[in-house]
Amino acid sequence: MPELEALSKKILKFRHEHRESQLEFAEHCDISHYTMSSIENVADDVKVSTVQKIAAYTGMTVSELLDPE
Repeated sequence: MPELEALSKKILKFRHEHRESQLEFAEHCDISHYTMSSIENVADDVKVSTVQKIAAYTGMTVSELLDPE
């Protein structure tokens, strides 16, 4: 699933650039640490509402987050 891999990479890049832990990022996005871990490890499908929360926090669009480029 290239879209989920793209999402994971972009979140990791954002966290690294902003020096945020996985827990801090999850709290800012109002999602659980477990969900955040699953997303970064491409372990589960992701709800659209979760991607929307991540997009709102990062300033990216849903399309940008899921675009494998």
